[in-house]
Amino acid sequence: MNTPATTPTTAAHDFDFLVGHWTTRQRRLKHRLQGSDDWETFDATTHNQHLPGGVINFDTLVAPTWRRGWVGMSLRIFNPVTNLWSIHWVTNEGGGIDPATGCLDAPVVGRFHGDEGVFDGEDMFEGRAIRVRFHWQRQGPDRARWQQAFSEDGGISWEVNWVMEFERVAPRSADGVTALDIDCQVLELRQYTLRLGQRDTLIELFDREFVEPQEALGMAVMGQFRDLDAPDRFVWLRGFTDMASRAGGLAAFYGGPVWHEHRDAANATMVDSDDVLLLRPAWPGAGVSMRARHRARDAGGPAPAGVLSAVVLRLREPASAQVLRHCREALTPCWQSGGAEVLGWYVTESAPNNFPRLPVREGEQVLVGFARFPDLQALDAFERSGVWSHALQSGPSAWLAGTPSSLRLQPTARSAIHA
Repeated sequence: MNTPATTPTTAAHDFDFLVGHWTTRQRRLKHRLQGSDDWETFDATTHNQHLPGGVINFDTLVAPTWRRGWVGMSLRIFNPVTNLWSIHWVTNEGGGIDPATGCLDAPVVGRFHGDEGVFDGEDMFEGRAIRVRFHWQRQGPDRARWQQAFSEDGGISWEVNWVMEFERVAPRSADGVTALDIDCQVLELRQYTLRLGQRDTLIELFDREFVEPQEALGMAVMGQFRDLDAPDRFVWLRGFTDMASRAGGLAAFYGGPVWHEHRDAANATMVDSDDVLLLRPAWPGAGVSMRARHRARDAGGPAPAGVLSAVVLRLREPASAQVLRHCREALTPCWQSGGAEVLGWYVTESAPNNFPRLPVREGEQVLVGFARFPDLQALDAFERSGVWSHALQSGPSAWLAGTPSSLRLQPTARSAIHA
């Protein structure tokens, strides 16, 4: 049975099905156009979104288990005159960009007919002129398949060299979506001082526009918070698999279209955004787990219950084994005695800041802990009890440099870390 041809009216919506979060199973031929049958397989995550105007969409592909720090992106542009899509593929390692001109390579061009889309174009591979073909298959609302093939004989024969099986990330419920689950070995604790009365403005913008685009680039937006003791302070946590993925993800986001569109509105709310600690888990397994975390789908809902206590302990020198033992054997049980769930412990990341465009606090050593209390009353009662101060004073001699600081943080509507 013949499938109906795509009409001009519907062609602009060919890729609407792809909007959202996906997990992908990847099969990639290691050696192309060599008669090889040596394939590699790995998992990846993809996020697709429309740009304003409805004729451009893009997606990002990250695969930390395959190549840390690597990001691939497809940019799709619809021509309403020809009713055809042009698709460009680029990577943060220079793929898809002509090194001589700095311009994008030629796209593949085509359209969907029913649930099948074919897109062809000319390219170069290892100095040889080839044809490239993308083949898309829509397989219902939550599954899709993409494959890439090369031909070096003008399209007479084709070699498939990359296959992606897409499965939509299922929401937790009608009101919730899954947060990005990665092993965050690098963490940013970011404290922003805002202009008077602008905190809710920034939170609404952040929760609506900045969460999914960052996670699409492999960065976990772990939590966003109101500081209960500073009405014009916004605090948030961003995680990365490692320093290399941090550099790649930040470059892609702050050089990309989402930040470009909204940066003026975000910056207009801020007085200072440079109070940033770059951290790593204090010992293996000490970091905040993102497994099975979910966030509200919409930014307009009520704030989740629960309060996060974030304690920053300034140290005279990098955390010693004795300090970390005191952390595990005294500070953690102390928090737990007050009814808190201890989420994680971190120390200063010793590697230099590899994205200087965003400053971090350097030249200091800290130990940072995060614990979640069921409500503000429980946290208040714990702080009044004095047991925390006693636990700190019982630590190693002269281990602290200055007075500890403590943040009492209320999650925003879309924070993945909440009670």
